[in-house]
Amino acid sequence: MTTTQSPPPAFEESSELGMIRETARDVASDYDDQYWRDVADGAAPEEFWADAAEAGFLGTSIPEEYGGEGMGFWELSAIVEELAREGCMGAGMLFVVTVCFGGITLTNYGTEAQRERILPALVDGEHLFCMALTEPDAGHNAPNMDTFAERDGEEFVIDGSKQWISGVDRADTMLLVARTRPREEVEKRTQGVTLFLADPDDPAIELREIDVGIPTPERQFEVSIDGYRAGEDDVVGTEGAGLYQLFDTVNPERLLGAADAVGTGRNALERSVEYASDREVFDQPIGAHQAVQHPIADSWSKLEAANLLVRKAAWMVDNEPDPKKRAQVANMAKLRATEAGHEATDVAVQTHGGNGFSRDYTVIDMWKGSRLGKVAPGSTEMMRNHIAEHTLGLPRSY
Repeated sequence: MTTTQSPPPAFEESSELGMIRETARDVASDYDDQYWRDVADGAAPEEFWADAAEAGFLGTSIPEEYGGEGMGFWELSAIVEELAREGCMGAGMLFVVTVCFGGITLTNYGTEAQRERILPALVDGEHLFCMALTEPDAGHNAPNMDTFAERDGEEFVIDGSKQWISGVDRADTMLLVARTRPREEVEKRTQGVTLFLADPDDPAIELREIDVGIPTPERQFEVSIDGYRAGEDDVVGTEGAGLYQLFDTVNPERLLGAADAVGTGRNALERSVEYASDREVFDQPIGAHQAVQHPIADSWSKLEAANLLVRKAAWMVDNEPDPKKRAQVANMAKLRATEAGHEATDVAVQTHGGNGFSRDYTVIDMWKGSRLGKVAPGSTEMMRNHIAEHTLGLPRSY
């Protein structure tokens, strides 16, 4: 008699990840809607950040020798998704600016001295990061940046300007992206860019806050850099190869945004189900009407489909050696998740009717916040450009 082994489960998450998600729910349960409204209005989420550090979340993907948990992006993205699903509005951005820009970048490319100096404090929640990449005249065309670091002996003198820099006012370290060779002197426009660790409080760096109309836990700034001096020990990775190294930060950044979008969308729809089940008009719950329940059901299915792509992309960050394949799936996941997430919040506002525009019901803040995901990090148009060119082989369109 021939026996066959059952195949391993394909979509079942491990018991360990289940416990991680449960811990995320426990952390989130201590912070209600009013807490996150206050954060959106400018309050620093210090208590939440301390709890996230105590739970080990900030060091999820950081090696154990630097105080981290030694896990992977698979676990980190699940934490962000779960926190968002439990109503931690904007938590994804907090993880992006410090855990991704700082933790992932230094783990991948930092020197031993940089890792030992920064990562343990980051894991403990005592060291905050930001990244300065985007420029007023470059936008998505990052290789066209004007910020330049000119070598002066063993130092670099950096001049330029950055825009839409999240959380720089609270950051202890800024990951600063600058050209070290002019565009006309390199074979490819993606060459000649270097990553630096910079001090945002240095007198050579000036901040100007941008007045934005969406609720975010991190304020946005324009950054002017005039004669900032960085040493050779401030260079992250290989001089001149910064953009290539940054891809290993940018793709996780997009996926953390995607995980946040899925979690936020689910939270919004769960609120919609509760509201539609309780709210009675014409002597029955509004959720009994197909015109109300069909958009919710349709949106939920889109979130489920998007989440499968996000989980696949997260797995590939940890397991796929080919960066081009990782990028292809990351861009598809980011596109689908942010569009599905924003649609879910729109359905939630519509389900709540007039109450949907009251901040007491929270969904309007979710709607405004989720709209950002279709623009940054990486707009939906650029995601489609990447899919068309790098997945389908169509001619470059930009």
